[in-house]
Amino acid sequence: MRLLGLDFGEKRIGLATSDATGSVVTERRTLPRQSDLRVLEDLIRFCEEEEIEAIVIGIPRSPEGLESPMAARIRSFARKLARKTGLTIHEHEETLTSWQAKHERPSLRREEIDRAAAAVLLTDYLAHRPGEAS
Repeated sequence: MRLLGLDFGEKRIGLATSDATGSVVTERRTLPRQSDLRVLEDLIRFCEEEEIEAIVIGIPRSPEGLESPMAARIRSFARKLARKTGLTIHEHEETLTSWQAKHERPSLRREEIDRAAAAVLLTDYLAHRPGEAS
């Protein structure tokens, strides 16, 4: 099943995809987010072209484990995305994915960090998804 990992931000959205077996994750692109409507159109097209079957979206938490204020905004966007694409959206904890991407590859530019963070998110989801051995 091909999955799309999505690192949502108000300015940019990072994308990463898995192969059909869920064993290889590839950084794909960073989409500028000027409005939900415009980026939803880009995501619909991307999902169709890439034959995406489900989407994993990151939900940030504080160091104390509480959801960040951004979580409600991300869930709102995820509902719109699910309605527009008809795809299942899986939420996955994403705290420190951008930090991890920068730490592993310090030379990344800002737009590269978003898609690298999406790859970190998707890789972690695949390693810890329900029913899978860790």
